Amino acid sequence: MSSRIKEIKQALMPSEPALLDLVIELVPDGKRNGKIWSAKSPVRQDKKAGSFVVWLTGPARGSFKDYADGTVKGDLIDLVCLSKRLSRTEALAWAEHRLGWRNMSPEEKEKLRRQVKKKAKQQNAQEEKRRKDRIRRAIRWWHSGVPVEGTLVERYLESRAIPLNRLQGRLNFCRFLPAQEYWMDAVFENGKKVKSGPVYPAMVSRMSAPDRSLQALHFTFLAPDGSGKAPVEKPKLMWPETAGSMIWISQGESKSGGPDAYRGPVVVGEGIEDAGSSALANPEIRHAAAGSLPNLLHLPDFPWLTGYILLKDNDWGKPQAQEQFNRAVERLAATGKPVIEVSSTTGKDFNDQLRGVE
Repeated sequence: MSSRIKEIKQALMPSEPALLDLVIELVPDGKRNGKIWSAKSPVRQDKKAGSFVVWLTGPARGSFKDYADGTVKGDLIDLVCLSKRLSRTEALAWAEHRLGWRNMSPEEKEKLRRQVKKKAKQQNAQEEKRRKDRIRRAIRWWHSGVPVEGTLVERYLESRAIPLNRLQGRLNFCRFLPAQEYWMDAVFENGKKVKSGPVYPAMVSRMSAPDRSLQALHFTFLAPDGSGKAPVEKPKLMWPETAGSMIWISQGESKSGGPDAYRGPVVVGEGIEDAGSSALANPEIRHAAAGSLPNLLHLPDFPWLTGYILLKDNDWGKPQAQEQFNRAVERLAATGKPVIEVSSTTGKDFNDQLRGVE
């Protein structure tokens, strides 16, 4: 990235409120959901906001992605291009005009550059503090849950044909939250929450970093009786930052002792239910869930790992989903370890097959 582009991007988002104002100007038909702005796509005929997101905080702030089309993504300058229908050169000129740089003397520009760099350094330090604070909050959240035995989590997993007492080598991957806010339906005004979202019971699962520390949480919001998922648009959410983390479901069998002695392949599913279904049938192999299809692109490698077995869904009708999966396979194959793709013979995934769903 050229120094000019970096300086322009930094100057366009000197603070979170300033970035939010600009994002609302560029993609106005949306709402804030925590650290992201969720809007209708400026390039597709969206009926409602949801799949097109812009990050307002964190290391990706100013970046955007359309989850309905994996090819539509980029930085803040790309967002200007998309919204204003400009080339990148034209977008940079638009940004300089907005910032008032074009009328500045060389001395004024140099003074502003120093200010922008100082502000960016401060903002990066603040973001790093926020990142650590969010992880500490996630750890407290995890410990606020209760063991799942005898709770609605156990009932939910049984409804998905995954009885916990039959899951051999099960790791402590999930806990129960009796009353968890569904924050996606919270109402925000000027960046502040003015109305909380509805409350549901939830299964919260631990997403571990490569060093085994807790990095993020995966929430599955449940129906009040635990018979299925909650009646919300997206019953599965993850928080705060998930790239490179995994939900370890089962430890697999080791010929020489405990879980730290395991050496073999890992079976990775996109969802907990899919990976759990495979773990029931293959208890000798270590199992994990990525939590989402995009996170398959960030799976870590380990010295004990001899290969990857990826559970591939059968309902990926969109070419961008297939493209993401193919990229994940290519990345893992670059480790030099074998990568095997397997799909269920019936239904969407192995959990459907386990339950007899066609």
